[in-house]
Amino acid sequence: MTQRLMVLATGLALIVLASTGGCSYTYGHFTPNTQYAYPNSNIDTLGPVKAEIVKTTWIITPQLKLGDVRECYHDALSQASGANILINYSEDTTYTRIPILAINSIKYAIEGEAARMTVGKQELK
Repeated sequence: MTQRLMVLATGLALIVLASTGGCSYTYGHFTPNTQYAYPNSNIDTLGPVKAEIVKTTWIITPQLKLGDVRECYHDALSQASGANILINYSEDTTYTRIPILAINSIKYAIEGEAARMTVGKQELK
């Protein structure tokens, strides 16, 4: 009887463990020529930057709004002094759900290279 109870308890523990685990999926893309750069402008790279925003809610799925994306973009730009454009950046969005607790989360991350665009005559090399 105790062996049967032990198997039952182990099985129940595995079921509880499996149901508390969440599932996540990520999608995104890389954009090699980003933003609009004037044809006669000079682009000076300032270094790599990265920013992210996370929203977590209970029961309902959180929504990522345009204002959130813009805030994340400006947070990334603020990491490099004088930056006004991002180049060669990637955007990734990760959704996570933990069903047993009804917790939903969304994470938007942007990573790229900050640059300064100066409009004027392009310097020919």
